[in-house]
Amino acid sequence: MAEATDSWITDTELSTRFPYYTRANADEVGPDPFTPLGWSLGWMKGCIPGVAGGFVEFGVLDWDEFAVDPPEVFGNWGGYFYNQLSLPRLMGTRMPGASPEAIDQAYFGDHPGVPAIEVDPRDENEAATAKLGETMAWAMSTDGFPEQDRVSELAKQLVADRPDLSALSNAELIAHARHTATTLEEVWVPYCQSALGASLGPGAVQAVCEGLGRGGDAVKMMTAIGDVESAQASVDMWDLSRMVKNSESLTAAFDSGVDGLFGRISASDDADLVAFSNAWTDLIAIHGHRGPNEWDMGAPSWTTKPELALGMIERMRLQDDSRSPLKARERAAAEREAISAEVLALVEGDAETHGMLGAGINSASVFLRLREKGKNACIRTIHEGKLALLELGDRMVAEGAIDDSYKIFMLMDSELDDFIVDASSMTATINERHEMFAKLHTLEPPYIVKLQDGVPPISTWADRNSGEKIAAAVGEVLQGTAGSPGVVTGVARVILDPTDPSAIGPGDIMIAPTTDPSWTPLFLSAEGVVVNVGAVASHAAIVCRELGVPCAVSVIDATSRIPDGATIEIDGSTGSVTVLSLP
Repeated sequence: MAEATDSWITDTELSTRFPYYTRANADEVGPDPFTPLGWSLGWMKGCIPGVAGGFVEFGVLDWDEFAVDPPEVFGNWGGYFYNQLSLPRLMGTRMPGASPEAIDQAYFGDHPGVPAIEVDPRDENEAATAKLGETMAWAMSTDGFPEQDRVSELAKQLVADRPDLSALSNAELIAHARHTATTLEEVWVPYCQSALGASLGPGAVQAVCEGLGRGGDAVKMMTAIGDVESAQASVDMWDLSRMVKNSESLTAAFDSGVDGLFGRISASDDADLVAFSNAWTDLIAIHGHRGPNEWDMGAPSWTTKPELALGMIERMRLQDDSRSPLKARERAAAEREAISAEVLALVEGDAETHGMLGAGINSASVFLRLREKGKNACIRTIHEGKLALLELGDRMVAEGAIDDSYKIFMLMDSELDDFIVDASSMTATINERHEMFAKLHTLEPPYIVKLQDGVPPISTWADRNSGEKIAAAVGEVLQGTAGSPGVVTGVARVILDPTDPSAIGPGDIMIAPTTDPSWTPLFLSAEGVVVNVGAVASHAAIVCRELGVPCAVSVIDATSRIPDGATIEIDGSTGSVTVLSLP
């Protein structure tokens, strides 16, 4: 079959115009392989054309400079998502005041093996540079982005207008899922612009602070900005955790385990359990689209797998009331205002620097909110397609065509119509793909893919955990990037799977592989967070700053280099992690 070990059915073509791809910053979007249906429908029909439109609207390039199908804005090999490296370098060439070298530094830092920058005469484009200049001026001066607000409401309306999926025919379920992909394209265009714009303000703030020798203050000036949509789920879950902490009957229910928990709670007439059940229903109605690997239609959500969120509440209930995210936000907001005023006063005599810093502070607060609003709208939209396809999956389980509803995502979008006509004819293929898909999860995809070398055959990829990583020694400092301010000491707990957070608790510092926002409620269960990937404008770093949780991001190989049980200190303002003692 085509799904043999050297290739995978969703593999994309290598671009000759933009020949370099990287997992840098992509491992946050797609930490696990995308399912065939999640990629061929959600991404190929929704995200990719939306991203392309966003790049054009922002001014990076024009439609005639790149292709959408096959895509030249992203890559996918072995199911793993890849960012274009050549395209951001192009933006660095065309954007006033930027450079390809600055783009590489933002992506990789000092990571070895980065392809050399090659000059292409087509990269210079006066018209694009002029438009990017206009866009930058807008992003550094605007107080809002109405188009982002509009599509955010569009996504909410899609949820509100959800049909009774159980009453739809199989063909209508497929049509509804495809409609969500079309909506996703529309939602992604302004989200792409918001994401690109979100780098400008923080960059200006960091540049000024570093020039003053106060680099650690930059992240403090972007903390507790308020109205961050993706932070609200954590706040709401904190409120539920207080209900559990303060109730004997709820505590007993949670002590009995998370599996089957909501069924036990919803079946009870105990007043506290009824109140929790109602609050849970409200939480899921607003935030149920969240979940690990949430960019993939084929991944579970808090709606489809409630244990994901209930497990986080179970850990969160152990925290003291003093860890309230609202109290932490108040303290952080006061510090942000004081430090911003202090640093602005330092450059008051320099009108240009003072103006750039003030604009950077405002732009960061505006666009970091917009970035979170945009992603939330995208995930809401993806989730609506997911629910329709899972309804179809449930029916196919009942018919005996598949034995797991999620196996519906082993199909390609182009196969759906034939599948509902003769589902059993695809059973063997689906099972073979499912077996291969499980294998892909155990592999380590190449960090960089180059046109001249081609994509290494999947059969040559190393096992994910086979690479020998040298554990950090006592006194060693692992340097990452500032995520969320604060200095904290605690016991390292390596958590690789948010579905099993039982090891984390008060006094611990969570060491995690990714910064996906669906993990962030779990962050409130710990004193601080260290993650392998991310940047100051990563989704979870933004959320951590709203929750008052110290966080160091982009600490390379943190989950393998920091031993579980080690005592460590993190400084979220500098991104440093110091190993104080070993278990």
